[in-house]
Order: sequence, then structure tokens, then C-alpha cells
Amino acid sequence: MVKKSFMAVMSLVLLLSVFTLQPGAADAGSKADKIEEEGRKLLGTPYSYGGTTPSGFDCSGFTSYVFDKVGEDLPRTASQQYNVGKSVKKSDLQKGDLVFFSANGSSITHNGIYIGNGDFIHSSSSKGISISKVDDPYYWGSRYKGAKRVLDEEDKDEGVKSETLEPLPDGQYHDVKEGFWAYNSITSLSEDGIINGYSDSTFKPSKSITRGQAATLLMKALDLPRDGKDSGFNDVSENHEHATAIKAVNEAGLITGNDRGEYMPEDPMTRQQMAVVFYRAFELEGTDYDGDFVDVSDDHRYNKHIHALAGSGIATGNEDGEFEPGRETTRAHFSVFLENALEQ
Repeated sequence: MVKKSFMAVMSLVLLLSVFTLQPGAADAGSKADKIEEEGRKLLGTPYSYGGTTPSGFDCSGFTSYVFDKVGEDLPRTASQQYNVGKSVKKSDLQKGDLVFFSANGSSITHNGIYIGNGDFIHSSSSKGISISKVDDPYYWGSRYKGAKRVLDEEDKDEGVKSETLEPLPDGQYHDVKEGFWAYNSITSLSEDGIINGYSDSTFKPSKSITRGQAATLLMKALDLPRDGKDSGFNDVSENHEHATAIKAVNEAGLITGNDRGEYMPEDPMTRQQMAVVFYRAFELEGTDYDGDFVDVSDDHRYNKHIHALAGSGIATGNEDGEFEPGRETTRAHFSVFLENALEQ
């Protein structure tokens, strides 16, 4: 009897240990898992053209809503979302990637969120929030256009909260370790006082660089005059943190505003915009490039700027031969481009 009781207790202990050692949803904890979880909560929600709330979603309204739930901002439309993130081959799809489709063979007309096993969750005009197969032979398979990865590697592990991070010496960051692909550029610019991170000693390398931030970096790197905060733009007050820099780059003719007198300081800088700015700042006119980009046609508005940037060695395209002109420039990429330009 004692032996049986002992064996029963041991069995219970072993069973409990198995459950204890199994990683639960909280342990998985990645943004990709949370995105899937938030998406599944909305299954059955009806489709609504222009919808952005749980009362009804269109395709991009759904992806924007779900990503916002985990602290990720996406542009409003599917075509705009196609211009952010990193291009991903279908064979390399991971949970949390955005997948895109075209009903007309050219422009982006639909998108959803890949959740693994060939499935994606989306707001279908016929079924509302539902799950379909990327390679569905009857519809989606032939309309597949591509995928973008918005979540970077550092987004997959949120185990360290910013309030627990210890202060680091200037130029050192918790999220930019030695061996990180942009480590040398970020460190070099930080040591020169051109770029800095956030108050919690993080750099946020995958975060898009804004037009205001770009102005400050260029002002410091090129030692532009700092003669006041009256930028002349109606959306930049004298109290704006980048007001002096915005005035400086505008007067230097490097970054200007639109015809409504707006500078748009909080807007992310795209790679094609960055090409134009660097073309002006580092006098790249006449620089040739003996290669080509599949997504930059001869009549592309910024063809000469992009090719000059590549020809100078400041920036290149991806492994698929794309420059991704509409993609937002990250803080890490801008750091590498700027250091390359300064070394010319």
C-alpha cells in the first residue's frame, strides 16, 4: 500500500514537472504569437469597406488594428504596407509576416497576416475575418504577390523591459551588441557625437528614422549653421526638438517641405527620399552605377538619385536585386548609409 502511494505521488510529481517545463503562451511571448492571438480573437468579424474597428474591417484596416495591439504602427492601406518591412521569399515565411495579393496582376489589392503552416488570417470581402491558405489553388495561390517582414529579430524577444535596463556609457546600447550588422557604424557615429540613442540606453535600430531625426543627424554630420529655430514651416514650432536642424537642412537645400508649407517632421523617411537627400548633401551628381534594380525603372522619378547612391557605394539593394525605394529607412540603415557617405 505504501509502495503504491509512493508510486502515485512520484507519477504526479513527474506529470507536474512535464507541465512546468513546457513553454506556455506567455513564455513564447513573441510579438508574432501575440499578433496571431489578437487576430484569432476577431475571427468572424464582418468585412466593411474602409473599416478599421471590430465592428467591421477591410483588409489593411484589420492588419493595422492587430499590429497596433502589439505596439507596431503600419500605414493605412495595403499598398502602403507593401512598402514597409523587409521582402521575404514565400519559402521563408514566418508567423507575423504580412502577405500580399493582387487581383489585377500588378497593384496590391489585398493583404493578410501569415500565421504558419501555409495559413494566413485576413479580412475577406466574402467571409470577413477568416483563415485561408496562401497557396489556395482556387483563388489566393495565383494572386500571391509577395511578403514583407515588419517584425525584426529584436521584436521577437521582449523579455527585458526598458525600466529594468541599466544605464550604459555613451555610445553603448543594450540592443546593439558587437556582431550586430550595423554595430560599427552606430558606434562610430555615436562616438563622434552625431547620433545617440534613447534614455534607457537603447538605440532601437529597427525603428524608422523620421524626417526630423534625419535633419538633426545631417546638421551634426555636415556641421551646418545653427542660427535659430524659426524654420518657416507651419507644422514645426520653435519648441520642436528638431526645429534648429530642420531650419538648417531646409536652408541648405537638403530636405525641404511640401507646397503646403509643411515639413512633416514625424513622417518616416523612405529609402528614395534618403537617396535624394544624400545626392544633394554629398554632391553625387554624375556618379554612375553599372548595375540595376528591378524595382527602379528608367522613368522612375528618383532613378538618378538612387543609382548615384549605389554607384558611390553608400547604399545597395537586397539579394533579390531590389532597392525598395518606398521602404521606410531604419535607424540602423541610415547610420550605415551616413557613415559610408562620410567616408567618401
